Amino acid sequence: MGPDHPDTAQSLNNLAGLYYAQGRYSEAEMLYLQSIAILYQQLGETHPNTQAGLGNFVNLLQQVVAAGRSAELSDHPVTQALLAQLQTESSPD
Repeated sequence: MGPDHPDTAQSLNNLAGLYYAQGRYSEAEMLYLQSIAILYQQLGETHPNTQAGLGNFVNLLQQVVAAGRSAELSDHPVTQALLAQLQTESSPD
């Protein structure tokens, strides 16, 4: 099917979920980012599979922040933008 096929993205997402469950956050992050990039490119931003993949990634980020392990994450622009958004949403007004 190829490296840019939505099924490949789903497989990456599933493996990322396994790494997430094992606490291998930095490895999970990279796979989620690959998966999301493929899904956005092939299916578009509003497709349910894209939204599910993005939701899985956000769950990872929330867990990493809650565990105090955000230093393990990369400086990838998507990761950093979502982390900033999560911090804004959780800060009191």
